[in-house]
Amino acid sequence: MKTKQEIIDETCSYLGIPSFTISTGSTEPREFLEAIIDQLGLADIAIGFDKQQLGRLIVEASGHLWLPVYDSSGGTITKEGLEAIRDAVFVLIGPK
Repeated sequence: MKTKQEIIDETCSYLGIPSFTISTGSTEPREFLEAIIDQLGLADIAIGFDKQQLGRLIVEASGHLWLPVYDSSGGTITKEGLEAIRDAVFVLIGPK
């Protein structure tokens, strides 16, 4: 079972970008999501989005659904949500 940090590291490695560090309380950094959005070319439509909306945009761009279990209190994303984001990146970028 991977940690949130391991999921972020794996996603960043797949994208070929430096990783981001989970902050206090296992909170994913906004910059992590913004970096994915930039890599996917979705920055123009993500203006003003909060972290959960950014996650939803990434996952739904891959054709999958953003599930309620992916939202965490305080405007953060659950581990399951980070896994869905990672999986969406794999789908959108394709095989390496």
